[in-house]
Amino acid sequence: MKLESSSERLKMTSNNITIDDAEHFRQCRETFAQREKAVDIFTDWAVTIFQDTVLTKIAHDGTNGPGMRSGQLQVLSVGSGTGEIDYLFLQQIAKKYANIYFTSLELSKDNLNSFKSIVSRGNLKGITWDWKQLTWEHFRYYNIRKCSQLRLFHFIFSVFSITYANDVNTTVMNMYESIDEGGVLLIIVLSDESAPYRLRTKFPKMFASDSLASVSSSEIRKVLDTHGIPFEHTRQPSRVDITPAFTKGRREGAHLADHLSRKVNFLKKGEPKLVNEFLAYLKGPDCVEREQQEYLLINDWEAFVVTK
Repeated sequence: MKLESSSERLKMTSNNITIDDAEHFRQCRETFAQREKAVDIFTDWAVTIFQDTVLTKIAHDGTNGPGMRSGQLQVLSVGSGTGEIDYLFLQQIAKKYANIYFTSLELSKDNLNSFKSIVSRGNLKGITWDWKQLTWEHFRYYNIRKCSQLRLFHFIFSVFSITYANDVNTTVMNMYESIDEGGVLLIIVLSDESAPYRLRTKFPKMFASDSLASVSSSEIRKVLDTHGIPFEHTRQPSRVDITPAFTKGRREGAHLADHLSRKVNFLKKGEPKLVNEFLAYLKGPDCVEREQQEYLLINDWEAFVVTK
């Protein structure tokens, strides 16, 4: 999964959470990401599911709509993170299209620099890179002003970044409106059958003050169904070894517990009864699969593919 952008950091500090806490959650997220191995999963997904379910559906005949540069395939990533997953997608797109204009939206300057470093070490040709340190909302607003009309894209994708949307319905529909005829919108979010989402459902009061939105597959499905927008859907299994979270005294385990609970020093400073209930549920079949002595977190995600 992509590392969180600074939009998470900004929302935290605006919700009476300190900068130090934001840095702590960033470290916890990195600990989780090292165990998640999302890039390995997406490496396989990009050459199988992405090829068949997404890339083959993009219809681009060389003519471009409003705000587009003639002849170029217009691609937009909403929330690129550090760029590893975006680059995997672009490797596949570049095999089919020789002239691509790629726009990356990412609020974190550090993440954009990491993405640029990946590009500099790679060998992709025929891509014009456009780096925007903007949110989706600001990008859309400025482009409408600049073009006096809505700028369209052949392919827009959002990988876990829609979690940061304050209004999921508006965000999804604005993305859909920004797709050219024959274009494709790809939205990837955690499944509502994943452990992180089930934890929020099981302990709603515990997560009530969390500044991050809780957007899962059910919310995306509801928006598309409400507006009568047809889509294709795939689910990707993912398991994360969180065994250290149940071992006292390990820094790695404390990070995993804090990441999943969205509480600082949860195991040490949390209300004992709540901590015990949380860990008991986390150990249960709703959240993990057991493999010998390991606890494997159910971290499935779902992809929604919309063709316009």
